[in-house]
Amino acid sequence: MGQNYQILFGDIHNHNACGYGIGSMERSIEIARAHLDFFAFTGHSSWHDMQSMEGGRENHWLKGFQKLRDQWPRVQGLIREANQNRDFSAFLGFEWHSSFFGDHCVVFPDDDQPVAYPDHVNELRRFCLEKNALMIPHHLAYPEGNRGVNWSVFEPDCTPVVEIFSEHGNSEDDRGPFPFFSHSMGGRATSNTVRAALNKGLEFGFVASSDSHSGFPGAYGEGLMAALCTDNSRQAIFEAIWARRTYALTGDRIEVDFTVDGNSMGSSIESADTVEIAFDVAGRDEMDVVELIRDGHVVSRAFPQTKSDLKQASKEPIQVRLEWGWGPWGDLALERTCDWQFDLKVKNGRLLRHFPCLQSGPFDEQRRHRFQPLVDGLSATSYTSRRGAYRQVPNQSLVLEIDGDAGTEVIWTFHKPVPQQGSAKLSELYESSLIQLTGPFPKESFLWHRLVPQPASRISGTCSLEIADGRSAVYLRARQANGHLAWASPVFVHRRER
Repeated sequence: MGQNYQILFGDIHNHNACGYGIGSMERSIEIARAHLDFFAFTGHSSWHDMQSMEGGRENHWLKGFQKLRDQWPRVQGLIREANQNRDFSAFLGFEWHSSFFGDHCVVFPDDDQPVAYPDHVNELRRFCLEKNALMIPHHLAYPEGNRGVNWSVFEPDCTPVVEIFSEHGNSEDDRGPFPFFSHSMGGRATSNTVRAALNKGLEFGFVASSDSHSGFPGAYGEGLMAALCTDNSRQAIFEAIWARRTYALTGDRIEVDFTVDGNSMGSSIESADTVEIAFDVAGRDEMDVVELIRDGHVVSRAFPQTKSDLKQASKEPIQVRLEWGWGPWGDLALERTCDWQFDLKVKNGRLLRHFPCLQSGPFDEQRRHRFQPLVDGLSATSYTSRRGAYRQVPNQSLVLEIDGDAGTEVIWTFHKPVPQQGSAKLSELYESSLIQLTGPFPKESFLWHRLVPQPASRISGTCSLEIADGRSAVYLRARQANGHLAWASPVFVHRRER
């Protein structure tokens, strides 16, 4: 990572029962602390131009707004307390709805701040400027006038970044993956996409966050952001967002370094006729492609090394994913929540890092996912169910980064849902995935994915790019073989006059 930045992962847009979601505030904080570096709670606050709905259903929103108003002092106190923990940052915030101006999340840099209830986006912006708060539009690509972004009122003063992805879907373009279909505001309007706004000359960085309504910050597959920070503190995280040193993720914690003429993502620079681009992308799965996009068009593609034997691959860390879940589905009327508890150990090797991939369903106020280090491995507690699974995927997973070779073994001891032991050498997982059942059909199962050598999961490169007269927006998009994406904030290149 250039310039000694460290990558911190977080979610700055999510909800719970302090609004019209579910789950306690305490649960949200515990979940965020367990697997994120930072989070912001953004309770539902108001919707000044909401119309009446059939059957009085607007009361669903109105009751949620009142809940936040009533519980705001307690929310303030819990966020303040959460910031007493080292290596974890919690931010206070709220979400302001508007059919005409679009929805915006307000995130404060410090504790004990008030909720504002303006009727116009300019009043909200003035409030944010007074408080040095972020004002981030989200689910951008819904139609303007139906809670999609209103680019005509965009100002960068307190909006350095926009939310390109969340559980609603992908706002980069109207043809990209992860379309909008989960809610009632319609599909993606071309004019409201990120691509359209960049082509108009607007300048902003990218973030993603879950917008989870089930009190689960950082929900896998629903949106995550990364910030390139000088240290792990609230001040450094906020400074990185203001500087647009951020990138958006769908779920997997892809590590991205992207510079233009040595300047980090999010920069605004002057240049000559050409710029030099450098990138280094480390995935949590096999990489598919890294694309460089200039002014809405893909201008360069880079691909991973496709062939490497295990002896060559084991010179660098190797990754292997353990996934657990599956089990009975709704048509069998056997849906249940399954508890998991297991220990993982690495023999003749070393566990370097682990990356939780925790999706939000099913909702459970009491259960938690927990990962505790062992001397030579990891202990895990988890739960799965098809009930309430995001986009119908019931599973949880964990990516292990291992320093080892062909003889290194992963050893598992399952205590729940059934006692079960086993092991596999990396040489075996290099050749094939391994599926283990916890009982007769249709009981749950777990899967060791085929391992990922570093040459297959990492793409680095450089290239020269011509810059047209005027201004160009250049950004990086990375895609893994499993479909997970990362978008690095654009670098805005202003060509010097000749």
